[in-house]
Amino acid sequence: MALPTDKLYVPATAGEIRDDFLTDVRLEARKFADESQVDQITRPGTDWFILATAVGNLGILQYSNIAKADANSNILTATGDNLDAIRESLGLPFVDASPASGRVVVSIPVTGATANFNNEQLVLPNGKRARVDGVHIAIPDQGEVPVVTIDTGADCNAAAGTVLRFVSPPVNVKTEAKVSTNAPLVGGLNEENDERKRDRIINRLRNVPAGGNWGYVVETSLNALATAQYAFVYPALGGPGSVKVVLTKDIDPDQYDFSRALSAQATSIVRAALHANMPDEIEIVVSSVTQQATDVALSVVLPAAVSAGGSGLGWLDATPWPACSAAPIPYINVISADAKTIDVITTSPAPVVGQTHIAWWSKADQAFYIRTIVASSVIGGGFQVTLDLPLRDHNNSPAQIGEYISPAAVNSVAYGKSWQTSMRTLGPGENTADANRLPRSLRRPFLADDWYAALSTKQLNEILSAHAEIVDAAWLYRSVTSPSTPASVVTPPAVLVPGNFGMYKL
Repeated sequence: MALPTDKLYVPATAGEIRDDFLTDVRLEARKFADESQVDQITRPGTDWFILATAVGNLGILQYSNIAKADANSNILTATGDNLDAIRESLGLPFVDASPASGRVVVSIPVTGATANFNNEQLVLPNGKRARVDGVHIAIPDQGEVPVVTIDTGADCNAAAGTVLRFVSPPVNVKTEAKVSTNAPLVGGLNEENDERKRDRIINRLRNVPAGGNWGYVVETSLNALATAQYAFVYPALGGPGSVKVVLTKDIDPDQYDFSRALSAQATSIVRAALHANMPDEIEIVVSSVTQQATDVALSVVLPAAVSAGGSGLGWLDATPWPACSAAPIPYINVISADAKTIDVITTSPAPVVGQTHIAWWSKADQAFYIRTIVASSVIGGGFQVTLDLPLRDHNNSPAQIGEYISPAAVNSVAYGKSWQTSMRTLGPGENTADANRLPRSLRRPFLADDWYAALSTKQLNEILSAHAEIVDAAWLYRSVTSPSTPASVVTPPAVLVPGNFGMYKL
């Protein structure tokens, strides 16, 4: 078969090179001998066959080296030191380790007293240093104050409840302070990952940063702080000579940090870099995003369970429960004190006690948890079921009213992680619908070009590509498809983040 004229021939195996070599030998030998003699000199074990095997083995090594070299020089496939070499060749700087930021809860033992804070230093349990971010007046007992670490790196992150100690506490304040549950210390990174380096390289090549254009604004922002996932630019949003820069951060599932909003302390670092590098005549507004949760349910086609004659690579049960073909989605309505007895609001037939498995989506953990139903009774609007294990997240907090319950699959946990991955690359929407400001103030990069803002077939395709056993997938329900546009340009634009999530048999 003739090769396409625009494609280079690349053998797949050493055997393919060997056979090509022997073909050439036979063609040449036919000029001097008959067909029977030609076949004899190229059979396995002959000198020609041994030589061809050696050539094939050597050749495939060289093709492999060429392929690896091509991958290492391609900005879309290069990793590690090779990607750094591309970055350095373009003059893009190394991005230093970033600090962590969050809030701490302070204790004031004097009844009715308050305290003032002014950049006091604290020490983490591992010896890393932090400080109160700015001046804060009349903070009450159990009030929270923002802190940012003086040291940098991933070991500056601290989970909720971690005890920090003031080096010199303010008057009336206890030495010990606890990291806030609502704003733990996050954002500390040792270095930027390959994905972020690639984003900076692509921005340099695609948008040609120069002269304070929007590509330059993106580059300056990303060079300033590794915690900033990406910077989105809204030129002239406040009128001529103005620009608004909106920052996102990446999620960190290992730290249960699913926020896409950069902290005020981290945002101030990027703001300072932009003000230092942009012309004074330009009004620069820097903020993070507003997060807008979207509840989503998918219909999927999976292999049947082993008990139903299937391959066992899909659903756990012969009859996946609860069933759902349209909204409303099955959800939790009432939770017992022990978090094992719940009301599931659904129109499905009754589950099979001792056999039916369910998947609970924890919004706090953004993950599926698999449980088995051990008792069931009918209630108004659905069933009250008892589970083999409580529905509690990593903080030991019980499931919340309204969270989704869906049928359990063998790979439900992996599907949840894929949903995280598909949502973390969404960008914010537009910051205004004012016709007098558009199109000049449209988001850069444009919504249709990169960092898409809406839920589309893109997310479905990513899940299908990640899991070969999912035969098909479709949207069953989306509470929000696209981020809402703020009524005022002062309000930051919105980015969609996961809310409730479920996957049901199509």
